Amino acid sequence: MKIFQVNLKCHDVHRMKEFYTKVLEMELLTETESYFTIMAGTTKVLFEKDDAIPYYHVCFRTNAEYFDHMYQKLGAESVLVPNQKGEYSMFWKGKQAYFIDPDGNILEMLERPLEGTRKKGIRWHDVGEVGLPVNDVTAMEQEFDQYLKNEQMDSSETFAFYGDSKGVFVLVKEGRNWYPTERAAVISPVKIYASGQRDARIKHQKYPYELIVRKEWEGSIPAVQFRIARPTNQLDKLIAFYEEGLGLKRVGEFWNHEGYDGIMFGLPDSQYHLEFTQCKGKMELPQPTKEHLLVFYVGDRLERDNIADRLAALGYLETEPENPYWGRGGLTFEDPDGWPIVLMNTPGI
Repeated sequence: MKIFQVNLKCHDVHRMKEFYTKVLEMELLTETESYFTIMAGTTKVLFEKDDAIPYYHVCFRTNAEYFDHMYQKLGAESVLVPNQKGEYSMFWKGKQAYFIDPDGNILEMLERPLEGTRKKGIRWHDVGEVGLPVNDVTAMEQEFDQYLKNEQMDSSETFAFYGDSKGVFVLVKEGRNWYPTERAAVISPVKIYASGQRDARIKHQKYPYELIVRKEWEGSIPAVQFRIARPTNQLDKLIAFYEEGLGLKRVGEFWNHEGYDGIMFGLPDSQYHLEFTQCKGKMELPQPTKEHLLVFYVGDRLERDNIADRLAALGYLETEPENPYWGRGGLTFEDPDGWPIVLMNTPGI
């Protein structure tokens, strides 16, 4: 379960923004008087101003080197939280430390390898855990089973990890203390975008929790069958761009069929697919504008960047979008025929 985005409430917007951008060194995406958003590695976190003082548990994952850097920095800020033995530096399958932000949220920092990448220079990896206090842990596990996949074995009447190595929800009985503090868990509003077994939007009837589940497409990049067809005079170059660069899966092809060659790429499969055709004679093709867009919403920022790297290796570099909206979280490229492709780093609408 990848955690793409977490929306939280906060009391002191200014101090919280300064802490997350200056102390934790997370990238600031947007800010207004009432909210701000930052990137915790591949996870977007939105803090929205609220009159109440909410209380959350969130775990950020990082590498060993950045852990050491941030541990020293958090120590200098006097925000580290010791366990019952008075230890500030702990170990649980890797280096571990707890700290608080200006609103008093109990945050965790874990050293974990970043799966599926060799990219260097990555600091924060993602949000690996989000705490969800509930009245009935078992009942919440059963509700999540409809949409999510659980590979965790740690479960009791008062505590459960729910998820897998990519991300978990920490289900605790309301009133149970958040380790390593003596402060009881309370229910505060949260909205989470995460990957799951099928698309779903769950607004819980009992708790102020909203969960938007996105089913990840198969491959690197889901009605009845739907096809977008486009002619070209350079089919070979388009195949390289969409198959090798974007990472779309080839779902069909034909050669010399009544004078035409063609190839189909799944979006992500044959139910929805993109077709390019080429005839024997050279065709007069329409010229695209910068607003003729094919937009891929890629919730995982690192995966978005991997696609961009593949395109760059093929000689396709990022271009400036006509509409500045696509530049806020998106990367724009032009395919061999000049049609713009946007890789948007959001979990969609």
